[in-house]
Amino acid sequence: MRKGKGAQGCFLALLMIFAFSVASGPESSAQAPRPGEKGASRRELHLPISDFSLTDQLGRPFHFQSLKGRVILLSFVYTSCPDVCPLITASALSAQKALRGGEKGSVFFLTVTTDPEVDTPAVLKSYARRFGADFSNWSFLTGEISALAPVWKVFGVKVKRKARGLVDHTPLTAIVDRRGILRVVYLGSSPDPGRLLRDIRALLSNSPPAGRPKT
Repeated sequence: MRKGKGAQGCFLALLMIFAFSVASGPESSAQAPRPGEKGASRRELHLPISDFSLTDQLGRPFHFQSLKGRVILLSFVYTSCPDVCPLITASALSAQKALRGGEKGSVFFLTVTTDPEVDTPAVLKSYARRFGADFSNWSFLTGEISALAPVWKVFGVKVKRKARGLVDHTPLTAIVDRRGILRVVYLGSSPDPGRLLRDIRALLSNSPPAGRPKT
């Protein structure tokens, strides 16, 4: 991944987006959940994502560029997380299971660890199996800090290690379109699987993701 102004610009843009969503009050469709509240705020954006290389749950090299042409749902978790991460993974799993047969080959799921010290490929594989993830279109990724840190940064994910197996990180789920452009981000512990599916299907049909329905 190219470092420097491009990645920094993406990171700052995401911070501004989320700052706006928190400050904009109850009328905003992206109002962030309160502490302890389930759910996720949602924002649309348009940020190209450069290629990056990590290691999957089988110990194989993984290149982001290899998914060009697919819609990608990407989330950030760590396997020993006691609260938020299982909810994020469960939301992604629900979306994966709800895909129709013809959609499955055009959608790919990525889970990127925020704790590479613990999350080896074998640990990620075990974690994925506990959830029942289908590896045919889902990879769980780890790597050296030097490889992971630029990925965290470009998606606007802050990571702070507190102790072995205990990490504070931004609870972010993202959807990237077929061209490798980040289009939708969710900030929070439980992105609604139905909302995820609507965004995925809109991008599969090359339509802009629809905002929150009017009530």
